[in-house]
Amino acid sequence: MLNAATGQIEDVNPFLITMLGYSHEEFLGKKLWEIGAFKNTDLCKTAFVELQSKRYVRYDNLPLVAKDGTHFSVEFVSNVYDCEGLPVIQCNIRDNTKRHLAEAALKATSRALDIINASNIALLQTKTETFLLTEFCRIAVETGGYGMAWIGVAEHDADKKITMLAHFGEQAQEFSLFNSTWAETEQGDNPTGRALRLQEIQFINTIATASSMTRWNNLAVQLGYHTVIAVPFLLPIGKHACLTLYSVKTEHWSSPECKLLQDLADDLAFGITALQAIENNLQYQSNLRNSLEKTIQVIAATGEERDAYTAGHQRRVATLCTKIATELQLSTERIQGLHLAASIHDLGKIGIPLEILIKPRQLTDLEYLLIKEHPTIGFNIIKDVSFPWPIADIILQHHERLDGSGYPKGLKGDEILLEAKILAVADLVEAMASHRPYRAALGIKAALTEITAQRGITLDAVIVDACLRIFNEYGYQFEN
Repeated sequence: MLNAATGQIEDVNPFLITMLGYSHEEFLGKKLWEIGAFKNTDLCKTAFVELQSKRYVRYDNLPLVAKDGTHFSVEFVSNVYDCEGLPVIQCNIRDNTKRHLAEAALKATSRALDIINASNIALLQTKTETFLLTEFCRIAVETGGYGMAWIGVAEHDADKKITMLAHFGEQAQEFSLFNSTWAETEQGDNPTGRALRLQEIQFINTIATASSMTRWNNLAVQLGYHTVIAVPFLLPIGKHACLTLYSVKTEHWSSPECKLLQDLADDLAFGITALQAIENNLQYQSNLRNSLEKTIQVIAATGEERDAYTAGHQRRVATLCTKIATELQLSTERIQGLHLAASIHDLGKIGIPLEILIKPRQLTDLEYLLIKEHPTIGFNIIKDVSFPWPIADIILQHHERLDGSGYPKGLKGDEILLEAKILAVADLVEAMASHRPYRAALGIKAALTEITAQRGITLDAVIVDACLRIFNEYGYQFEN
């Protein structure tokens, strides 16, 4: 709480004391911009001036630093109100660190997804192993945004040399001289060498501060590289290889991104196997399809780290969509695409403030308008990915309605994809039957009554009938 006239801190709650590590006494009597945690003093002064005129200010990403040096990104909301006739400023601070980490992980996962899909196309088009290996490195740099990529194979000679098979990006050849062995020596003590020795992903978030690094990391720092990841994989000839990626950006290698990069390396190994054995082409196609499915699953898992409620909702909706589509006798191909789209149909909610998603009261009109943006946000994340199914369009249309009353485009009738119509019914049933942050579950009976009332008006009659049979005749129940 601040003095509205001077900006001096008059009181602070235990949460902020614990988060920032300053004592109650260290806060009192000081102005907001005099506390070491608020490093952006100009922003704090601007906010104080704004408060005196507008009586309200908000920042979504205000940087704070705890007394021990820990960095936080917080939501800062402050307003002026009258207390016994005197103006008082109240500041509310919420730690956004976990949300930002989840959002960063999603972006990294989406980047890895772009690489995998471009690589899958290369797998389908390539004719030689050399072209395939080089193409994977090129895609990692040009599509993934890494600074440099190279692939090396471990030799089992006396020196345990690493032979470079392919590379893309500047200084790759020069770098190979510093990564020429996987022996347990000083020269082999680098991410590529360790990945080949241990057969585990090795990464460094900050090369400049890495311990036990000598010649290679000095060169990396000189060339402007900040982070590196080395992903081992097994070649069909029985040799161990490694895909190493360097980045000029500061990266925090999340578990989902590491998993996708491992899938990428495994796809590369599989692609080489397919080139060596064309007769295994059918299995090759199946493996690529499984790669896309795994990618969808990883994206869904990334979203779950931010909002577990949405993730559980998506899983149950996806299962019901599969039941309805099966009842309608759709092809296995279309059912598979629908299931994957339903598994991430609320992906766009990553762009909605978490406090709105979990608000325990009815949303305001403005908050509801923000919620209605999530199909478009999800579509924009997925739209450039080359799936064999119209997943992006299904996500975009799952809140459209037959009579044009839906959003975001107000589509009508046959303008809406069949898969999106199925998803609309399953989404509505699960949402009504389950608990919401702002109300208790209404139950499956109420949900089925609602879709019956909307049958042929906003919801497709044939799909509604199929859904009703699944519950009323076949006794289907949602799993927890």
